[in-house]
Amino acid sequence: MPSEQKWLKFKKFFFQFKLDYFFIFLSLAIYYTFLQWNNYIGDSDGYYHAKMALFLREGILLKNLPWMQFSSITEHFTDHQLLYHLLLVPFTYIKTPLIGVKIATVLFAAMMGLTFYWLFKKLKITWPWLWTFLIISLADLNFRLALVKVNSWSWIFIAFIIYSLYYKKRWLTFFLSFFFVWLYGGWPIAGFIGFIFWLASKIYDYIHHKKIKLFRNRLIITWEDRNKFIAEQKMLIFLLGGLLAGVIFNPYFPHNLKFYYEQFFLIGVINYGHVFSVGAEWYRLSPMMVVSSGSHFFALGILALVILFFNYKKISHFTWLSFLLTFLFFFLTIKSRRYVEYYLPFLLLFNASAWTDIIKKIGFVRISKYIKSLVIWQKVYLYVCLSIFTIILLPNIYKKILETKIPSTQPIDKYQNSANWLKNNTEKQSIVMNANWDQWPMLFYYNDHNYYFIGLDFSFMYFYDPALQKKYIDIAKGDLKDNLAQEITENFRAQYIILEKTRHTKLNDNIKKDQGIFLVYEDQYFLIYQIIY
Repeated sequence: MPSEQKWLKFKKFFFQFKLDYFFIFLSLAIYYTFLQWNNYIGDSDGYYHAKMALFLREGILLKNLPWMQFSSITEHFTDHQLLYHLLLVPFTYIKTPLIGVKIATVLFAAMMGLTFYWLFKKLKITWPWLWTFLIISLADLNFRLALVKVNSWSWIFIAFIIYSLYYKKRWLTFFLSFFFVWLYGGWPIAGFIGFIFWLASKIYDYIHHKKIKLFRNRLIITWEDRNKFIAEQKMLIFLLGGLLAGVIFNPYFPHNLKFYYEQFFLIGVINYGHVFSVGAEWYRLSPMMVVSSGSHFFALGILALVILFFNYKKISHFTWLSFLLTFLFFFLTIKSRRYVEYYLPFLLLFNASAWTDIIKKIGFVRISKYIKSLVIWQKVYLYVCLSIFTIILLPNIYKKILETKIPSTQPIDKYQNSANWLKNNTEKQSIVMNANWDQWPMLFYYNDHNYYFIGLDFSFMYFYDPALQKKYIDIAKGDLKDNLAQEITENFRAQYIILEKTRHTKLNDNIKKDQGIFLVYEDQYFLIYQIIY
């Protein structure tokens, strides 16, 4: 049998049994396993997610959060990632649940990549396997995917929502939107995608409309166009209806309305980083830092835009959609760096679609003829740009891929001994001052015997009582030096203080001078003081 026939036979067998999906999933799983092959969680939220999954495993659905005593969500808590926590539950049966959620993170990230491959094939993108594997080249995205967060599942849902919108699957759109609300507190993103999908349709139709008749200086739309317009409106209604249903038919309704307002709008859009210290992910990035996060795709995208600018009628609907979404999330990432987890995938989708348009609708032959027609200085400029891309950008991309790793500042068991001491040596529900709000998830995971001050996001304490938050900041930073035992007891009812040796040196110095506070525990990382007032 000739080698060509053997290759065709193998290719038929390979794709018939979906071995391409298996190969891609396995390759991505190996890569993400490499990122997780350590003893670190990388982000404090991972402990919170693991703890919530453990509660659900025991049949407990939390509706208040007394473990955060001074928070706007203490009395009326909303688990805005309920579906994600349910998906983590099977992995908590592994002997060490924290290792279990790391394994889940590997599988979820590989599934996200596989979903992208599936979407590329459904949208008839050229070289779907190449664009899928290029996800690995997006270091900032992979850093986020390696954390125990809902990011991977968020993108799985978004990919299916895009598919359902394109193929006019109304009820699939409805149920995807419904469960997206239960999955992720950033569910309004789906609404933005639906609106921009509609906008991309208007732009595409404006450029490509051929069924319009000019009659008495008025545009008369044919029945086919009117039906298409109605169908697109219905898809948007089904999407928004699913989101609304997910909010209303929810175990946390109606208190979730206030939570979504605080979480998505006040924290995610307004952002109080200019008032007090918030999580690093909520701070701004410069435009150049956003560009550099995916510099190779940004450069390829600019080149694609230049080519398509002179062939604008060749631009597909999906290219318009992905371009508009990339444009939107570029500016959102400048405002808050956490949106990089959306900007980079949309940038990848835009490049995949734009270059598919160029390859299928314009063709390399026509492009090569155009290049040959350029004058000498234009050719030199083009070759210099390509050389810069190859010499400067590609090695930097390779370096970023190798350097992507989970932060190693916190071993999994760093808080275990100190939290266990509190559990075994203090009264149940006694309040412990956590000197930093980001310590809360670890303390909560290892010890739900005690209550603490604040966690998840420092903004929740601001919404609860701005003046109380200011006093807490002054104490924790060491600015308030006198009568600490009295201040902490009268304002916060705390009986114990836990602080990290390397982070809270000023506070520790102030505590040592207070005669009402006594050291009761010390280990490699932490000091625990008891307040007797």
